[in-house]
Amino acid sequence: MAELISPQKKLTPQEMSDFESIFSVSIPDSFKDHYLKINGGFVSESDVEAELWGLPVNGFNPIKHGKLTIERLIEDIHEIKPNNGQNGVWGYKQFVPFSYDLGGNIIFISLKYDDWGEVHLYAPDGGNIINIDSSFTSFLRRLYKMD
Repeated sequence: MAELISPQKKLTPQEMSDFESIFSVSIPDSFKDHYLKINGGFVSESDVEAELWGLPVNGFNPIKHGKLTIERLIEDIHEIKPNNGQNGVWGYKQFVPFSYDLGGNIIFISLKYDDWGEVHLYAPDGGNIINIDSSFTSFLRRLYKMD
């Protein structure tokens, strides 16, 4: 089974609770469970070559610990505004940018009312939004090839 390598310091339940409190709505339990087990990390080249990953994800951003944390990304990105406007705008703290693909595009969980919990890819260069999955649980199942 594929594994993330080089994760950051393990999160405590209190740190996860503190992280969730920065948002005005709850974040998916499956996301919290995943991050309490492993806080960020990268895909290994050998796992990619062995085709163990079900999606083209390059790594997960950590919470609290590390250089490029989810908290910093939220501050840096501030809002996600797709060019086509079909999905509307994700305002400040209406998204959790937790991962990225091989091209550096952002993979995030929506916290908006109409698509809460859905996983999307945002390509800032083109301003496009691509729906990846209907939930973080489903995203992980595809990523780790559990189906």
